[in-house]
Amino acid sequence: MFDKIARSWSLAGQCWDVLKEDPALLVFPLLSSAALLVLLGSFAMPVFALYHSLQPVSMAGNTTHTNRLLFYITMYGFYVVSYTVMMFFNSALISVALKRLDGESASVGDGLRMAFANLPAIVGYAIIAATVGAILRAIEERVGFVGRIVIAIIGAGWTLATAMVLPVLIEESVGPVEAISRSFELLRRNWGENLIGNGGINLGVAVVAIPVVGLAALLVCTAESTHAFGTIALAMIFFVLAMVIVGLVSTTLHAIYTAALYRYATGSKENAGIDGDLLASAFWQK
Repeated sequence: MFDKIARSWSLAGQCWDVLKEDPALLVFPLLSSAALLVLLGSFAMPVFALYHSLQPVSMAGNTTHTNRLLFYITMYGFYVVSYTVMMFFNSALISVALKRLDGESASVGDGLRMAFANLPAIVGYAIIAATVGAILRAIEERVGFVGRIVIAIIGAGWTLATAMVLPVLIEESVGPVEAISRSFELLRRNWGENLIGNGGINLGVAVVAIPVVGLAALLVCTAESTHAFGTIALAMIFFVLAMVIVGLVSTTLHAIYTAALYRYATGSKENAGIDGDLLASAFWQK
């Protein structure tokens, strides 16, 4: 186990080296976050209005079934659109990461064009993923503690089985259903340590993030003791920026790692900046 963690830590370090060579990769999760904030703002008012309309409208506690249906449809629409936004920019990021791992040059614009070229498949997969997520969430809210554990296991299995869907969509130009099947096939054929590898990246991010976020939180607490608005505002800005940077770096490293694993799983033993032997150790050959 410790040997696996050490290998995943080394892989995380090499993914970090790839990111250092091309920090423009951080643009994609930044654009995704900005788009999601705009999306959240556009959905906030109608969702709030519909939710408020579900409250009892009379002493008898009756509610409008039409409004309830509209609320669920709106929430489902939010899930689909938000999934589409996240997967669109993740696809763009992975497409550029794949080019970088192949030793080729690629710009942010190239990534966005590749994502646009595969937009129908991305939307289709977003609909499937949002539907699965909504169903699991609905079941989770209606079952007991043991049932929630089972649902959590099913959700983790779904996440693992679809780990390579986006690189498959980008590289193989297939539909969403075929991409899910292909991702599962790669997983089954090369049953590996994807979770452990991502855990290594999470650990690496945490090692850097915890001191930085801790310092930012300390600065906020110190600033509050001064009761000076300007000092408090600066400390809060630093804290928010620290959290944003940590999130951007973590998302980008996971995308690079996914791209590298996909390249290796589909037969490419060499990835620029990533040790092929380390990638080989991320899979247990059947």
